[in-house]
Amino acid sequence: MSSSLPKQRLTFFFSDIERSTELLAGLGEGYAQVLREYHNVIRLVLNEYGGKEVDTAGDGFFVVFNEAHKAAAAALMAQRAFAVQAWARQIGFRVRMGIHTGDAIAIPSGYIGLEVHRASRICSAANGGQILLSQPAVRSMRGAPPHGAELVDLGEFLLRGFKEPERLYQLTVPGLPSQFPPPRTEKPVPTIAVLPFVNLNANTDKHYLGNGIAEEIIIALSKVPGLQVVARSSSFALKEQQLDVREAGQRLNAKAVLEGSVQVVGGKLRITASLVDTTTGYNIWSGSFHRRMEDIFTVQDEIAENIAANLKVKLISKRVRGVQSRQTQNIRAYDFYLQGRQHYYQFSPQSVIRAMELFRKAIAIDQAYALAYCGLANCYAYQYMYMERREQYLLAAGRASRKAVELDPWLAEAYVAYGQALSLEQHYDEAEQAFEKALELDPRLFEARYLYARLFFIQGKLEEAAFWFEEANRARPEDFQSLLLAGQVYADLGREDKARAARRRGVEVAESSLLLDPDNTRAFYLGANGLAALGEAGKSLEWARRAMEIAPDDPMVLYNVGCIFALLGRNVEAIECLEKAFEKGISQREWYENDSNLDGLRGLPRFQALLERIAEGVGS
Repeated sequence: MSSSLPKQRLTFFFSDIERSTELLAGLGEGYAQVLREYHNVIRLVLNEYGGKEVDTAGDGFFVVFNEAHKAAAAALMAQRAFAVQAWARQIGFRVRMGIHTGDAIAIPSGYIGLEVHRASRICSAANGGQILLSQPAVRSMRGAPPHGAELVDLGEFLLRGFKEPERLYQLTVPGLPSQFPPPRTEKPVPTIAVLPFVNLNANTDKHYLGNGIAEEIIIALSKVPGLQVVARSSSFALKEQQLDVREAGQRLNAKAVLEGSVQVVGGKLRITASLVDTTTGYNIWSGSFHRRMEDIFTVQDEIAENIAANLKVKLISKRVRGVQSRQTQNIRAYDFYLQGRQHYYQFSPQSVIRAMELFRKAIAIDQAYALAYCGLANCYAYQYMYMERREQYLLAAGRASRKAVELDPWLAEAYVAYGQALSLEQHYDEAEQAFEKALELDPRLFEARYLYARLFFIQGKLEEAAFWFEEANRARPEDFQSLLLAGQVYADLGREDKARAARRRGVEVAESSLLLDPDNTRAFYLGANGLAALGEAGKSLEWARRAMEIAPDDPMVLYNVGCIFALLGRNVEAIECLEKAFEKGISQREWYENDSNLDGLRGLPRFQALLERIAEGVGS
């Protein structure tokens, strides 16, 4: 909704003191004199160059100028004035400044508008002693900077709270240091979504081939520094929706989308792919590949290389391997592996059992197929955690993962599978070493970061768990689970502000995920947990019950809904869910003992009885 209030084109100047809290703590009452000196200098240059002081709060100034040139000159003079003050040099006093030109609405108390906030964020991004300007401010200067200063183009950065990147410039002060650390904000990275490739073969059961091609390209691109790749779970959720590429990009918050098709005729493979800019709708790159079926891995690598080149990012360091070096060279083994992975991603007992059969067929054809052993280990771990807590499944997960490591000691996924098996065996020190090795081989691997965090969580090492949940979310920003679990850990650590912020972001991401996949039970129950902690009991209960409606017998749903009921004080319903979860296979005692969501139940005899049953393994 547009405002009817008149807007003015102005230049906004913000400044504040770097390390002001630290200076206050060190100087005590002497800080008041420092603040007076600071205010005096700023006000002197404002009078000199016609700046209007709008607001002063502690060490922060908000000033408006009619001309960007005068704002820049005032900033230069202020920095020079501070630099010659002996007291300032003695205590390491430095001021950061931000200048931006834009429209704002004048109100009795000052000025309001998005551009005012943008100017404030530019100041926050500056280092002490540095002057940052936006591109609109630089353009408004119409000529050379004042007083012999120079402008340095620092590139594009993401300002907190703004989705679009901002190009920032540094105004150097002659005679003063000009080398600073990068602006204190994030560099934007291209975000790409890879959609499942469309299968053009009529009346065929090879629908999984298009998915497999897309998955391998996602895995390859996820290793590229300077590139953000939308997770498979998000991009594949759009598979049944008839969306054009631009709309898909908007839904996935991606700047570029890769779409393609695959067709197999007489053992020959035809793959087409096109990379589309979701803002303009223009084609960035397209390619068509006519090859033998055995060349599928080479084609996937070529597509990844073309994407990286056209998005102007360096593809891969020497230690990161492409699709071809990870996969079997036997196309029949690969075919079974793709089918197994397709079934595994359905995450149901029946689909996991079917996936195991297919992974075994792949291994029977190629006994050196490390990825197939990883898949088999994942399935055994799933069985042990969510179906039946049998030692044979635990031992099998360990054997399969160790075999994967033995076959391919450079495969990060093998160490993730091995680390998960060791974690289930409660060999925690060895599990940590396995996850560390996985991260050494592939520092951006989401599963390594996420499962590492889970390992620390079940041990009660909350500082480490919080760090790695945050790191997992950095690898996959659309992942709500890492944010919501980080929120829980921060709450356990007593950091309520960080807990609330992580949970709020997690709920927002979960809501976005539900727009893509309305039946995503994990988004419902983890989001409900976050909502309960945020005090939104009604919505939390609604989401929890929706998860139960979709999958009433899913053990993970039962366990997590039990946690939500416990948080909401519905103790009878909570214990009923937890008992069912245990009976359905959730029998990791550490969860029940260390999960702070269940603290309200610990004094109840029925909960204590459940813990005894878990310890004895009765009923699982």
